[in-house]
Amino acid sequence: MTVELAMLQSNVEATRQRIDKLAYSLGRIKSLFLLTIQTMMQLGDDQQESIDALILRYSQSVSMIQDQLFRGIAYIEQESLSDKSNRDKALLMEKLGAIRSADEFGSAALLRNKFAHHYPEDIERRIERLNLVVHKPEYVIKMFCEIVAYLERKGFISS
Repeated sequence: MTVELAMLQSNVEATRQRIDKLAYSLGRIKSLFLLTIQTMMQLGDDQQESIDALILRYSQSVSMIQDQLFRGIAYIEQESLSDKSNRDKALLMEKLGAIRSADEFGSAALLRNKFAHHYPEDIERRIERLNLVVHKPEYVIKMFCEIVAYLERKGFISS
């Protein structure tokens, strides 16, 4: 196994661990949704912490897929990413067959970016984003599984 393939395998395993934590967080908080201002105000500290953990794990998972797995796949496939935007990277992954839809991934990345720039005093906007984030982890988890299947099909990693 080359150094590059070993690094890709390591990045897949690190992402898998984050995805497993994301699935755990989603299971803990899914029953709290659909949030309203009233239900948001009634959340306890443990529930707030669980929501924060979901957001963090969601953001980390999307970033790891975009920054580590996409880069590793491009390298192994001998594709250059040096001058590509994140959108172009997702389009390349779609073209290669690693992900089904660059648009769906772009939507997941956009939501991650929105959480990076949220403002606590704007509760209505936060609730709107939280109600979106409860559905996106399922997509991110499914997309990760598709990437792993792609890598296995290509013989880049073994399960």
